[in-house]
Amino acid sequence: MTAAAFAAIWISPFVFGEDGVRTAMLVMLVEFFLIHATGFFTAFVMAPGLARSRRVAAILGLSAFYLLMIGALASSFGEWWPLLAFGWLVLAKLAWVFARRQPGDGDELDRGAVAWAGSGVAYVLGAFATAVPPIPRLGMTEALQPGFGLGDDASGLWMEEPHRVIAFGVLYFGLLCLGKLLAALTAGRPTSNVEHG
Repeated sequence: MTAAAFAAIWISPFVFGEDGVRTAMLVMLVEFFLIHATGFFTAFVMAPGLARSRRVAAILGLSAFYLLMIGALASSFGEWWPLLAFGWLVLAKLAWVFARRQPGDGDELDRGAVAWAGSGVAYVLGAFATAVPPIPRLGMTEALQPGFGLGDDASGLWMEEPHRVIAFGVLYFGLLCLGKLLAALTAGRPTSNVEHG
């Protein structure tokens, strides 16, 4: 669904309003922090032998660090929703701590680690795949670009060629969707035909 929204913006940059491109760019920036934080938070949640109170303290302490960075990013874009997105992640991880009686379920940890690593790999691959080769502008023409709300004094690849970050979003969220579909299709299948006796 998110990949489709990015594709719609790539084709028609104002399909979701004047701030569509700008918001999509901010989504990709916030996603970086969410991927990064999720790895640490999951490790704290699943840490065997670590008391619940210490897991909560670790999550809250690290949250303060991320909150500063995401707050600065949100402020530079004049938006507040990235703070809500991060808060939602923190609340979800805290709920996970309180819902679990015993940390360290191997299968759950493995699934979480694979999903987190997959999102990190998809993010890095998407960033590289859309940074160097020519990427078509589709509906994001140079003539429309001043209307994207990115600022006249902004610089950098995404600011100068915003169609690249939108293509990145299509690729990244598309890869995540594909990964989830493949995981769902292979869930519950035996990994080996060898009988154990």
